[in-house]
This record gives sequence, C-alpha cells and structure tokens, in this order.
Amino acid sequence: MILKALQLYNFKNFPQRTFSFARRINAITGNNGVGKTNILDAINLLAFGKSYMHLPLSMIIRHGETEFSVKGIFETADGAEETVLFQYRKGERRILKRNGKVYERLSEHIGLIPVVMISPYDRDLITETGEVRRKFIDKIISQFDKNYLSHLTGYYKFLSQRNSLLKYFAFNNTFDADTLEVIDEKMDALAGKIYEKRREFIDRFRPFLKEKYRWLSEGKEDVDVRYRSDLEEKPLRTWLKESLSRDSLLQHTTKGIHRDDLIFLINGYPIKKFGSQGQQKSYLIALKLSEFEILKENQQRLPVLLFDDIFDKLDAGRVKQIVRLVETGTFGQIFLTDTHPERLKELLKDTPQENKIIHL
Repeated sequence: MILKALQLYNFKNFPQRTFSFARRINAITGNNGVGKTNILDAINLLAFGKSYMHLPLSMIIRHGETEFSVKGIFETADGAEETVLFQYRKGERRILKRNGKVYERLSEHIGLIPVVMISPYDRDLITETGEVRRKFIDKIISQFDKNYLSHLTGYYKFLSQRNSLLKYFAFNNTFDADTLEVIDEKMDALAGKIYEKRREFIDRFRPFLKEKYRWLSEGKEDVDVRYRSDLEEKPLRTWLKESLSRDSLLQHTTKGIHRDDLIFLINGYPIKKFGSQGQQKSYLIALKLSEFEILKENQQRLPVLLFDDIFDKLDAGRVKQIVRLVETGTFGQIFLTDTHPERLKELLKDTPQENKIIHL
C-alpha cells in the first residue's frame, strides 16, 4: 500500500491540512512540537483505529473543537485507489469508512493497511508490564490472521464474565459451579488456540530478531526472545480448577493466556536489567524491523514504515543503510522525522528513489 495523500481536520495541532507524499521516502522536518509525530500517528490511526500513543479519542481533537477526522488516499499494488476515513465527535462512537462504506466492526479493517511504527514510545516494550508485550504480538498476528483476532476477542469477553462472576459470588456470599464451568470450558478452548498461535509466531519471529540485531550491532552481542505462558505447564482448564480458591479470594482470574509474557534477552540475560541504553535501543529497532519482515512474509505486501525521530535511534551510518534497503526493494514506502532538515537533505541527496522533504 502506498499513501498518496493525507487530510487532517482538527487533528491534534492541525486545524486543517492536506499532505501529499512521495511513493518511496518521505522526510518530515521541523522543530519539536510542530506536529511531525502527529502526522505519523494519523497514519497509524488509519491502520488500527487508535492512536499509537494510546490517547483517548477525545484528547486527539484540536483544543477548543468538538470533532476531528483523518482521511487517507492509498494506492494498492494493482493500481487501485482505496480511501479510508476516520471520524470522531465527542460523545459519539467512532466512524471508520472504507471507500465510503462504514465498518460495522473495527476488526474487519485490521490488516488492510500494514503499518510498522518505530517510536520513542517503544521503550515501554522493555520497561513496562507483560500487557504491553502481549499487545505487541497480538497486534502483529491479528493483521494477518482473522481467526486469531476472533479467538482473542472471545477469550477476553469470557475472562471479563468470569471475573464479574467471581466478584458477584464474593459480594453475595454465593457460588454457582455450573455457570462457572461453562465459562471455564469456553476459555479453555480459546486459550489453547491462542497459545499455539503465539508459540508458533515466536518460533518464526526469533530468527528475524537475531538477524536484525546482528546487523544493527555488527555481531557484537547475541539476543533472543522467549515466550512464557501458564499453558506451557498444563491446560487452562486445569489451572482454573486448581486456582479457584485463590481466584475467589482475589475476585479475578490469576492464570491464563492473559498473563503471558515475552522475555527479552541479551547474551542470555534480561535486557531490561543487563542491557545498556544503546543495546536496548538496538533491540527495540530489531523488534520492529522483525515485525516488518513477518508482516511482509504473511501479507505478501510491503508495510508502510514510520520512523519517528530517526537520528535519536540510529547513527547516520545506519540510517544510510536503511535508505539503501529502500533502494533494494526491501522496504516500500517509508516516513522519517527529524528536527534537522540539512541532515535529511544530506541523507537523501544521492538516492535515486522518489523522495520528498516536508518542512513544518
């Protein structure tokens, strides 16, 4: 997919603005606070229906206004045009349209526009809880496996029902084993499918991660990723029976795939504790470039690559390597942001690929 044009209306700091883009490399420059990252976030919004920064939709609206919209005009590999429109008004539900037709469910849209964003916010993948890392792999798999997304949605629905039931039992000093058993059976069936898909995904993802990190670090360290899940030891249904007393006391479900986590390793040790800032930065970029490769492999399309504040993450030599990869066809359309226009001009001056510098 190629993003040809982007129209913003009351989106963050933009009252009304239209941008047109080059087919290969787009460099967005300007001082801090002028909206460079906001353009990338608008593209992410069109792909996933949410802000990359996890902002509530009400906080995306330009100050003093009551609604916003983002419209993207895309070109597919066969030359067809796709128009995606996202609209939101305070107090109402979001509206997402493809070629004028409203989606009934956001899940129907996920995967149409493959996008990979590399951002300062990615540090949360290392520093925050397992929930952030679960969302990372769930977002990737959901873009090419609709069944997985359906299983995931179903599991969390039944998990919510189970937790509500546990709270009801505690509050009313009662217990209904039959109702709980029905929910446990449904969760168990879905959890097994989700676990197998995640495990398979990590097995495919790991070689990409090692390769990308070797490229970034020039082979100085060895990295790995491990998948940790309760289901490695026993089926969920067994866990739910064994942990029922504890779950009843705490009034929530303590075992299941909603507790899964990824362990990021460097030279066999957790990178959160033993990795330097530079090593962690390289690891995060390797994660995202591996995400790109997985999506490309599964969708047979080149995702749009969004690189926010690129020179904060990579030295000039590695940025040049990325531009060369664009020239070889490894990457498709790419967006870069930086505060120094001269640096980007120097970077792009020798590339034969179509490129554009947008100064805000």
